[in-house]
Amino acid sequence: MTMNLPNKTETVIVGAGQAGLTMSWWLQQAGVEHVLLERRNTLGGGWQDRWDAFGLVSPNWTASFPGFAYDGDDPHGFMPRNEIASRVETYAAAINAPIVTAADVTRLSAASDGGFVLETSAGQVAARNVVVAAGSFHVPHLPPQAQELPRRLVQLHTSAYGNESSLPAGPVLVVGTGQSGVQLAEELHESGRHVILSVGSAGRVPRQYRGFDCLGWVARLAVQGEGVGVTLPSVEMLADPRLRFAGNPHLSGHG
Repeated sequence: MTMNLPNKTETVIVGAGQAGLTMSWWLQQAGVEHVLLERRNTLGGGWQDRWDAFGLVSPNWTASFPGFAYDGDDPHGFMPRNEIASRVETYAAAINAPIVTAADVTRLSAASDGGFVLETSAGQVAARNVVVAAGSFHVPHLPPQAQELPRRLVQLHTSAYGNESSLPAGPVLVVGTGQSGVQLAEELHESGRHVILSVGSAGRVPRQYRGFDCLGWVARLAVQGEGVGVTLPSVEMLADPRLRFAGNPHLSGHG
């Protein structure tokens, strides 16, 4: 439910996307007073900011929430942008999450009583606890070299890309082979563009292994791995702790 910003509450969740709504469900189960702050005017999470033909990279069955499992007729398909955004909005209504929309958090500071004060575009709110569920993919990253390229070369970050017509005619260089890069390369190639894909540091995995989607294997390791002696690696098990920031592997649900 959308609501007005209270003056104070026990817990504030910054962001009403998948992570924020999931946290809201758990806090409801624990009887903890809370409110979610969403900077957008509409619900649906960061999916609303993606390009026109964007599709999930993970199979539809992964678009499940606590108490709200995926119940569609294509569990192994890949939802388009509007469908996954609608599912997030539907979940918010299903759990009656207390949400304040158009509340962009501009400052978070410690309060003298040990809690926090949040300054937002909708006003100020005090809280004992703050959960930041704002995601990590919404800040465009452009390398310094981008400033050195000729002005006649059109450069467009994925955050500003809408569809193939967003680009002038001619070949396209896609820089970066995380999931956005490979999905866009696929989309542009199918539109008839000559596409060059600049391979970065993102790892590579097969879409399927032994008849199962690779993300299905990851899910099985997370839930059942300990029982068979093969678990997902912890940070301590990585060859380099910086690998926890590695890009997602080359995967596309586009085609």
